[in-house]
Parts: sequence; structure tokens; C-alpha cells
Amino acid sequence: FGFELDWTEFYTTTRKPSAGDVGALPVSGGVINGNLGIGTPNILGGSSIVLGDNDTGLKQNGDGLLDIYANGVQVFRFQNDTLESKKSINVTGRLTPTDYGNFDSRYVQDIRLGSLQYGQVWNGPGFSDTSGYVITGIINGNSDELVDGAHRRPIQKLIGNQWYNVVSI
Repeated sequence: FGFELDWTEFYTTTRKPSAGDVGALPVSGGVINGNLGIGTPNILGGSSIVLGDNDTGLKQNGDGLLDIYANGVQVFRFQNDTLESKKSINVTGRLTPTDYGNFDSRYVQDIRLGSLQYGQVWNGPGFSDTSGYVITGIINGNSDELVDGAHRRPIQKLIGNQWYNVVSI
């Protein structure tokens, strides 16, 4: 052609260039050294990929650490043994944990009636109104018109591994 330089290559349909010849990644895989920006320059740096916004994407910040950035701020981290959110997580569906141990101990897990107490009502002290107790039985042993005694029990709730008597308002 008369103007060829010594570094010029001519490719044809029978002499096709390889991906390396033209500075491209091969279809079967390859390595990008440095960061990658898809549709925008990448300012996250290191081993990172940004998508459509120069500071929003994925960044590998160490061995086994994959971080997600939004507007240059780390918002989430994946590690081999944990997922760590740096911001609040809003869920519109149901969360179903496989281990409730970290928060079940704060809530009522069971309710029961405590030990039975008997009080003589007729010609005796009876019971005063005691917070958290309910009457569970009335006794009329001689079948007359007067109640002889009453049974009561405290209502109890289980929180963690501890039973507590409930209180009245």
C-alpha cells in the first residue's frame, strides 16, 4: 500500500485477530487489571466495577471482602462468615430466620399459672386484691349458701429462661 509501517498488521477473514491482538478480552474469559466502569469512569479504584454512576458499584476490599457502594459510601459487605449492612434494611415481605436465639429471649415465650394457694373466705381472711393473681376455684364444702374458701394462682410469663409473675395495671 506504500505507507505501511513496520508494526502494521492486516487482518482478513482468513487471518482473524485474536482478542489480545486488538486489546480485547477473549469470549472464553480473561483478566482485567484495575477497575472497570460500565457506562461511566470508575472512581472507586482498586478491584472494582461501577455501573452507570462513577461511584456506585462493587469493590473487592481484601481477601474474602466484597463491598457494595452507593454514591461513594460503603453500604453493604459480604464476608465468608457474615453479611454486614452499613445502613437500615427495609423489608416489605416476611423475614424468616433460621436461628431466633439472638432475639427470642426478649419476648414472652410461654404463659402459665403458678402455684396454687388456698384462702378461707367464710369466717377467715380470704384474699386481698393481689397484682397478677386470678381466682381459679371456689369451695363450698358443706353445700350451704356460704362460700368456704377460694383457690388462686399467679399468672406467670417466661422471658428468656426466667419466669415472672405478671402485674396489674
